[in-house]
Amino acid sequence: MFQEVQGARTHYKASEAWVVTNSKFTQQAFQLARSNGVRLIGREELIEMLLQMKEKVSPSRKVNAGTKTSA
Repeated sequence: MFQEVQGARTHYKASEAWVVTNSKFTQQAFQLARSNGVRLIGREELIEMLLQMKEKVSPSRKVNAGTKTSA
């Protein structure tokens, strides 16, 4: 997995490389990621990121949904 991520980062000239899962990573995965400069995003962090994005998007939808226009 980390060889693929490193290869993709090089190929696309990316400044960062992330591996995202809806599960958990092993301690070995954390060690390997750290030594290769890869960010691991596990289930709990992924949920938090999604909730933060929902908060940023939802307030504008609620305001617009409650606005009435006259015809």
